[in-house]
Amino acid sequence: MRKGLDKMKSFLNLYIEKEREAMVQALSELIAIESVSSNLPKVREALDFVLQLGEGLGFSTSSVLDGQVGVIEMGEGEETLGILSHVDVVPAEPYDQWRTDPFQALVLDGCIYGRGAQDDKGMIIASLYAMKAVMEQGAPLHKKVQMIIGTQEEVEWTDMDAYVKSFPLPDYGFTPDGEYPISNIEKGFGDFLMEFHVEDEIARQAERLYVVEIHCGAASNVVPGAAEAILSDGRRVKAEGKTAHTSRPEKGINALFLLIDQLKDMGLGENRLWSILKAIDEKLRSPYGEALGLDSESEYYEGEFVHRNVLTPTILEAKDGLCKLNVNIRFAYGFDEGRIVDGFQDFARAAGGRIVEKEMQSAVFVSQKKPFLKAFAKAYEEVSGFKNEFSLAYGGSYAKAIPNVVAWGPIFPGEQDTCHEPNECIGIDSLLTSAKIFAQAFYEIGTTEKSFK
Repeated sequence: MRKGLDKMKSFLNLYIEKEREAMVQALSELIAIESVSSNLPKVREALDFVLQLGEGLGFSTSSVLDGQVGVIEMGEGEETLGILSHVDVVPAEPYDQWRTDPFQALVLDGCIYGRGAQDDKGMIIASLYAMKAVMEQGAPLHKKVQMIIGTQEEVEWTDMDAYVKSFPLPDYGFTPDGEYPISNIEKGFGDFLMEFHVEDEIARQAERLYVVEIHCGAASNVVPGAAEAILSDGRRVKAEGKTAHTSRPEKGINALFLLIDQLKDMGLGENRLWSILKAIDEKLRSPYGEALGLDSESEYYEGEFVHRNVLTPTILEAKDGLCKLNVNIRFAYGFDEGRIVDGFQDFARAAGGRIVEKEMQSAVFVSQKKPFLKAFAKAYEEVSGFKNEFSLAYGGSYAKAIPNVVAWGPIFPGEQDTCHEPNECIGIDSLLTSAKIFAQAFYEIGTTEKSFK
């Protein structure tokens, strides 16, 4: 029995190694499609590319909800193992911080560079070729393996929300949109869009400078890397920071606060826009929310590490009398969501504005005792050589959309997380190792009749 199992694993690994060049080529072609979430034609083009690839590999494919979601399947049975992925990506600005064109994949030093290489296009390719390896080894499948491909993961989840309401859901699964090992806990997410009217209430004095416009940020879940203010004399003041995913704002440098620091030294006259900027500086500069009463009491919940709340302003647009501010928060499992809403409402009200839109997704907790998680852990340990330790996912993922789904991959211990950053990349060896891990998990779960719920 052991010998046969080892032979199966060897077959899966050898098949994936044999497809190395095909995987690199497929990922490069997918990266070349500029599928930023707001560019719906390109997002649809990327989805069509993945569906055509899946069909070419021999799987059943379909596009549903008018192209909002794609589905790729193999096998059949009473249980379904789901893989939740997405083809949309965040914007690549600022372009001058990239070493290459972010939408022309560059293979350099064993890595593939390009927007989406880690998040989440690389793992779509790894998952498809893992499925193909299991199909090629020939054992009958007693469960369905189903890849669900979204198109709006990086913005409001209109795609997955609609899918959850309209279609049968997998019994369990993963989204390869985080880190290794298995992330059975995931922080909650919130976006708060506020509006402030900024018509001057005080007549401007000709000898004073005033800030009249602000332009900062490109995406609600990215620490802004550039910000600009336009002054009343037409002068432009610019600041450059460092972009990062808002789940880890400490990895970035928020350009909005650098801009505010520059403006502080210019002796600006008081107006509504400047008062809002000062409120942002006072209440939102710390990423831990102390000034809003949103700092976490503990980094643990029932003995498991859940980290702490982090927040950051991501978009600020002020022009023609209207200022719009978006603040993103990632909150720890067990924290009172009502306190978060109250904290942002109090901030907006005190600064003379109001919340016009809010989106919140609760934190995730899946028991480590689930049989499918034990199978995932075994595959991870045997293929990667790393010990599995259940962990916290800092970012938001489709794990929040469907019960019994965890974040799993693609970043191995010691590797750099470049998601949402300039020069996003994935190691080719890491890409193939992920495919081998997934293939072993699919084989163990799919080719046996016992339940893994």
